[in-house]
Amino acid sequence: MPEELIHIRSRGPADLGRCVQALMAVHKISGYPTNWPADPARWLTPAGTLQAWVATTHDIPVAGHLILRQPPASATGHTAAEVSRLFVIPAARRQGIAVALLQTAMQWAAANGLDLILEVADHLQAARALYERAGFSPTGTEQASWTTPDGQPVTLHRYTASRAQ
Repeated sequence: MPEELIHIRSRGPADLGRCVQALMAVHKISGYPTNWPADPARWLTPAGTLQAWVATTHDIPVAGHLILRQPPASATGHTAAEVSRLFVIPAARRQGIAVALLQTAMQWAAANGLDLILEVADHLQAARALYERAGFSPTGTEQASWTTPDGQPVTLHRYTASRAQ
């Protein structure tokens, strides 16, 4: 999909229901998030949210979603924002939407003097490849404090992108 057909804008309160529907479609196909949240609207707007965006196309009102939030204090020793809740609905994948959302977040972070960090589950190989192509560098791997629905451990990979990139 040509970038001019993708529109990235700040997420508004009226978008939240469509974002939940989009997240449900992603979860059914891709298993993201690993554990379906009890309150998906609240999960999409966690404490410390700094900014939230949606991607739209001429025929899809919410094709993708991304937030930046304040990271846990233990996650960074410098000024950073955490990339979170990034997803693209299955019907709109491989059309540049995730890249456009990440570019928007990276520009916002740079304009606000922030580096970006994120964590991604090991089984989300396409997401890991996307972050690496976007310039994120791996910084570590650890076992999550939570498990899959069937109780299996989850390996998380941490990444960082410097505002100087």
